[in-house]
Amino acid sequence: MLTCCADAFGATKTVRSKTAPSGAATVTLHAYALEPADVAANPSWQLRDTGNAPLYVNGKPAADFGNAAFRTWWIQRAQAAVAGGNALFIDDVFMERRTYTSGGAQRSPKDPRTGMTMTEGNWQKYLADFMVAVRAALPSTEIVHDVLWYKGNSGNVLRELQAASAVSVEGGFVSTVYSSGGGTYGFQTLAAWAESQQLRGAGVILDHSTSAPAPRLYGLASQLLTDQLGRSAIANDAATAPGAVWAGYSTDLGPAAGNRTQVVAGAWRRDFQKGIVFVNEPYRETRTLTVPEGYRDLDGLQQPSVTLAGGQAAVLVKVPPAPTPTPTPTPTPVAPLEEPAPVAPVPVAPTPPAPTPTPGPITTISTGGNGAAKARTSGTAGARQAGETSVSVRGSATRLSGRVQGAVAGYVRLTVERKRGGKWVVVMRTRGSVKKGGGFYRDIPRLRRGAYRVSGFFEGTGTSKPSRSSAKPFRA
Repeated sequence: MLTCCADAFGATKTVRSKTAPSGAATVTLHAYALEPADVAANPSWQLRDTGNAPLYVNGKPAADFGNAAFRTWWIQRAQAAVAGGNALFIDDVFMERRTYTSGGAQRSPKDPRTGMTMTEGNWQKYLADFMVAVRAALPSTEIVHDVLWYKGNSGNVLRELQAASAVSVEGGFVSTVYSSGGGTYGFQTLAAWAESQQLRGAGVILDHSTSAPAPRLYGLASQLLTDQLGRSAIANDAATAPGAVWAGYSTDLGPAAGNRTQVVAGAWRRDFQKGIVFVNEPYRETRTLTVPEGYRDLDGLQQPSVTLAGGQAAVLVKVPPAPTPTPTPTPTPVAPLEEPAPVAPVPVAPTPPAPTPTPGPITTISTGGNGAAKARTSGTAGARQAGETSVSVRGSATRLSGRVQGAVAGYVRLTVERKRGGKWVVVMRTRGSVKKGGGFYRDIPRLRRGAYRVSGFFEGTGTSKPSRSSAKPFRA
């Protein structure tokens, strides 16, 4: 699977794998989701709650990754899938309990080793042990974990992180930051966490999909703000699809002159050899920041200052100095030479014109849950027109979910309102990531009892048009 990313200095590049040979793919396997046939053959592998009801993740049976037989089977499947140098992406390596009933209600599993409700501490230990075993079985494979950054960087969480070559943060700075400052979900917490992962030697992939100008720029600026030693990257399919590549990803700011610094509360700056980055944290007040003379924005306009609302950013490029004109030398008279005798021309056969190549589809390789390779056409030199989409949403006290008909990637902005008196008041804004089947979900802190409604706006991608849902009422 080809991933198009922006590196630390904004240069667009196609990344297969840092260690995989040319032509290799990236195999995606879920950490603990089973296919129905797998659980039918091994019913003891499926997690259940304390009432013995089967549990699921992403609509599939959830496996007990503390089970030794499951781990052996999973690792053997991964070894076969990465043969030949393929890289491995492990989805949902989440160090918090994520299992659901068949009706979609979140439910903690029963621990088969204790007979009691599985604690989060045991969940983390079993998953860390599993990922360490995967790394030991695949010592030379590039392994990427899909992780939750707000779970920290210590204990069993650190053991899991150390078992990966790189970590992928779904939404990156574009959709996973819900607050400013340094709290659990704060911008500064994510920034420090991303920097710490890079400084210990891991790569950090900020994975979001948006073609909207403001969040696209904010994602680039935040990545530049926190990059360490060129170990971070952006994965944004919506702005790197054939025919839809954003020119901002080719911006070259040169090496960083130092780390990020806080100009005023919540507003950050980082200087580069050939540019400056400013980022204002989400939900901060609007700031006007002075720009040194001789800088222009990515639209080519010189800016003496930038005004940024909360959740906005600017990337500025130093204007190169005008070249010093070279004086025209005075020609020296030269005596005429004797004209040589004419030479008869040698006839040359005309060269036929070279055929013009016809652009073909760009084919990438991915694998299904059973590790079998499948070809997927991602586009041609002329990108097809974006298709129509429609959004449906539903809500509960702990989860927002739904489906985008006509989309296989991107993000849905979700707005939750609570009825107070005769009015609807916004109590939460968040985003859900659209999976390949069009479905999306976002787990949320438990809502208080009351009447709510949720609505969704699909931002669109390079191949799918934006669309908006109606408001769907629900009770918590």
